[in-house]
Amino acid sequence: MAEELASKIVGYASTTSKADKVSKSIGYGLATLARVIELYAARPTRQSQGLGAVASQVSFARYVTRFTGVFECIDALQNDSWNYADDDPVVRQVVKAQIYSMLLYYPLEHVSFVGFVAPKLLNVDAMRYCRQSCMAWTVYVVLDLYANNRRLEALAKKEKALEAKTIDETDPEAVAERAAGLATIKATRRSLVLTQWRNVLFLPNCIHWSTERGIMPEVLVQFLAFAEGILGIYQTWH
Repeated sequence: MAEELASKIVGYASTTSKADKVSKSIGYGLATLARVIELYAARPTRQSQGLGAVASQVSFARYVTRFTGVFECIDALQNDSWNYADDDPVVRQVVKAQIYSMLLYYPLEHVSFVGFVAPKLLNVDAMRYCRQSCMAWTVYVVLDLYANNRRLEALAKKEKALEAKTIDETDPEAVAERAAGLATIKATRRSLVLTQWRNVLFLPNCIHWSTERGIMPEVLVQFLAFAEGILGIYQTWH
């Protein structure tokens, strides 16, 4: 059992995007714990400051994994899709708008990262660029909520049509084909619903980080990000 779990974890973390979800969950989990300790103690403590410092370093490390983001956007632009083969022309246009929003997001993130870690190299207002990148990210998330809603509606229609389709119930191939089609629809719906919940967790933080003063207490910000990270691992584990 332990060997199987270890093998599963290694296999999961070998993919950059999945490893990032683990790093994200660890970083925001530590940050959440730090804020909870501060709330309980009514002041910063040695433990909360230490946890916060580790969480901050994890956050900076995750910036590095975004250096290839522009290339992923270019690939998606060529295919009019991130992960789904969309027949809906409206969704394809929405996806294109999402790609352009991320083509803004990544360079802004890179500039803010350099501004944070090497201010003498690049004399910029790193927080300003960070806020602007989060504005682009907010656009992406809002568009994704809309696109996924249309995808779910299309799946519901496809499922209804497949269930209503008349087949020879004594033909094992026809029965198996319909069952496989319904199973694919179910799996796709599950993935989309989980993505929608992740977007719901993303959106408040997108808005919070896009503003200079924020809109939520820091403990809630960190918890929402932690919850999204855990949900992302759950979604992609199998």
